[in-house]
Amino acid sequence: MRFIKLTNNFKTEVTLCDIGASIYNIKTLDKDNNLGSIVVVPLNIDEFIYNTSYFGKTIGRTGGRISNSRFKLNDKEYIIDSSDPNGLHGGKESLSFKEFNVQENELEEYKEVIFSCTSCDGESGYPGNLNLNVIYRLYKNINKLELIYKGKCDQDTLLNLSNHTYFNLNVESKKGVLHHNLYMNASKLEKLENMIPVEIMEAKKIYSFKNEHEIGKYLFDKEIIDNANGYDFPYIFDEVGIDLVNIKLSDPVSKRTLKVRTSYPGVVIYTCNYCGGELITSNQKINPYDAICLECSFLPNSINSNFIEHKLDILRKDKEYFETIIYEFGVED
Repeated sequence: MRFIKLTNNFKTEVTLCDIGASIYNIKTLDKDNNLGSIVVVPLNIDEFIYNTSYFGKTIGRTGGRISNSRFKLNDKEYIIDSSDPNGLHGGKESLSFKEFNVQENELEEYKEVIFSCTSCDGESGYPGNLNLNVIYRLYKNINKLELIYKGKCDQDTLLNLSNHTYFNLNVESKKGVLHHNLYMNASKLEKLENMIPVEIMEAKKIYSFKNEHEIGKYLFDKEIIDNANGYDFPYIFDEVGIDLVNIKLSDPVSKRTLKVRTSYPGVVIYTCNYCGGELITSNQKINPYDAICLECSFLPNSINSNFIEHKLDILRKDKEYFETIIYEFGVED
């Protein structure tokens, strides 16, 4: 196991880990120039590595759930080997638990870490030998962290990668994210039944973050609690493009902000609804709504969704998978 720390001219610190090509910690300055974590970090290293809360991990081959842990590709059925009935985050041999090779580079604009691995044909039931790079770039004079996913496979396969970092822009306050403000440029989301998407619907008031507001404003609405015990929904961006800020998270106390740009068409918002009480580095147990995951990705379970025409989660043989997520760190005036 190996940890790599990157820093830039804004005193931002990003600590990465080769297990799961993951984000272990991110520290940024607050309004008073105090450096502090903006992600939840388990106190026990084993919890970080093995826990199925997927702290900071690259999730895949397919992030999210695959209904009944099964999918059909080229008229052949594949079964995902998973302890979850719906093949959560890639199954038992998820990329989250693999040890990646590490290459470090320093360029004029950024410091870079390239994690690489091969996911062999049949791992967790997925077809094909997948060669994958997960690349992190912390820019020196722009306060941003770029995540790039690049891959090729020798067979048609499924691939839908994301990152599962638990953000809380003021972890050390020992308060959750209910009073964080969230903006999201999404007017539609997927309706869930038993945690599986069944149709695309308009984001009515209790779901919508088109007008920025506190995460907790509608979270305890009976419809949301009964469905997922909080937010755990795939949203569809109104516009797609790496130049667009489609997500903004901010904390009114520390004044820290996180803006997200991505090439992906959507994001799963998860408000830590089922966190299991793990001890974290602020010497507290993590509880529901103590953090939020912003899992930019293709829509989960597209392969099995008859209401989605374009199956973006299919990676064709020898075609390149290339997707990007950018986190921009700041402080509000």
